[in-house]
Amino acid sequence: MKWEFCYHKDQEYLEVIISGPLTSHELNQMAVERWNKLQELNCRKVLFDFTRITRMLATSAIYHRPEETENIGILRGNRIAAVVPDIYWEDFKFMETVYQKEEFDLNVFNNKEDAINYLTKVA
Repeated sequence: MKWEFCYHKDQEYLEVIISGPLTSHELNQMAVERWNKLQELNCRKVLFDFTRITRMLATSAIYHRPEETENIGILRGNRIAAVVPDIYWEDFKFMETVYQKEEFDLNVFNNKEDAINYLTKVA
């Protein structure tokens, strides 16, 4: 799994572009780097672009993601949108439900424009 960060200063969100097979270990590594980058930028909005992934997490791994997220020190309070490929739509909708149940603001979208609109709308 690879990732890169791109800060969109004009709309004040951090984009995280992820490619390759998803793994919990690498998602945790990326999450720590992302958290540090958000603190550095004083930013609270994140756009994940998962459209380049080649393998999804297992259902059991998805179920435990919020707990793992907390265990590595990531706090709630960020507005998060994820653009996901159609092939993994149901998996990401499950992930959205699991995170929202734990009071994380995560919403999934099947196109980038909708995701950006969600991130940048006045709450």
